[in-house]
Amino acid sequence: MIKLPPDITFVIQLVSFLIFWQLMRVILFVPMQRALKARTEGMRGARERAEALVAEAAQLESSIEAKLDEARRAGARAAEEIRRRAETEEQAIATRYRDEALGLLERERATTETQVAAVRAPLHTEATRLADEVVRRVLGRAA
Repeated sequence: MIKLPPDITFVIQLVSFLIFWQLMRVILFVPMQRALKARTEGMRGARERAEALVAEAAQLESSIEAKLDEARRAGARAAEEIRRRAETEEQAIATRYRDEALGLLERERATTETQVAAVRAPLHTEATRLADEVVRRVLGRAA
């Protein structure tokens, strides 16, 4: 049963609880709260540094990608220039050899025409003589 007014043991228990609570607060709770607060601040600082490093890494990655893209474009331009120069050189070589071949062909044609003309002249003379002889034999008189 509850006695009114409470006896002295209740007051002693209440005072003991308050003393114990203050001791626990000074010895355990306040240092623990400070340690937790320091840990939270340390974590926040580490998190901010990590976020800054992630942002820097993203920036470096985009910079590297931009440089790689530029290098790819420069390589493509250089390859295109090399290809164009090779095509130009190929056309020049083909034109030179075609001109040489055409010159050789013209010289050989001229030589062949000269040879044909040289061979035709005696053949023409012989053909005329044979025609005259055939006419004379067939008709019995000179043409």
